[in-house]
Amino acid sequence: MRYFLISLACGVLSGVAYDVLYIVRRAIAGRWPRADKPLTYVSDGIYALVLAAMFIGSSAVFRFPDMRVYMVLACLLGAVLYVKSLHVILAFLINKWYNRPTKVVKR
Repeated sequence: MRYFLISLACGVLSGVAYDVLYIVRRAIAGRWPRADKPLTYVSDGIYALVLAAMFIGSSAVFRFPDMRVYMVLACLLGAVLYVKSLHVILAFLINKWYNRPTKVVKR
């Protein structure tokens, strides 16, 4: 159970990395619209590498006995849980924090 929860937490933390990469991608794509598709491929590749590095690093730190299918599934489940819950909440809050000062400046 311990390894499952650690793998799940690894997946959730990888969602934070995905959000950071998304913000960087959007900032760059806003300046160069033609670069959006290649940036998406590059950022998704970086995300996959970050997720793999986090999983391998956590398995080394917490001394996982060996790689099991449920550990990989827990890691993916953690990423999906982040996207479906925390990501939505953070996107809403960031949108509110961004739009409120923007409306004040426009007035």
